[in-house]
Amino acid sequence: MYELKLKETTIPLRWGTWAMKRFCELENKTLMELINVLSSGVYNLDTIVHIVQSAAESGYKSLKRPVDFEEFDVCNWIDEVGGLTAKDGQLVEFMKYMQNSMVPDLKDNKPTEEKKN
Repeated sequence: MYELKLKETTIPLRWGTWAMKRFCELENKTLMELINVLSSGVYNLDTIVHIVQSAAESGYKSLKRPVDFEEFDVCNWIDEVGGLTAKDGQLVEFMKYMQNSMVPDLKDNKPTEEKKN
């Protein structure tokens, strides 16, 4: 889980199956459309807000906390951590975390060659 650290609180962001399902609901997209959007690396404003919102809702639910925020609050969180124009920072780090969680790490799955005598 990624933690978005704000001045007065920390927002748990969890990207997984439920967050993807919720994102698809918010965006009215299919799973394949979600994958295409995320793999393009080009996001519109609503997409970024909905990614953070669905991940936060998932994080809150994972911790059994009530989802007591709305899209307006999500936009304020994004502004507080540097906004959409920040070239680095928490939002960029979260987006990397989210994208990496969508792509399996294949380094450890490579077959090893046996040495022949």
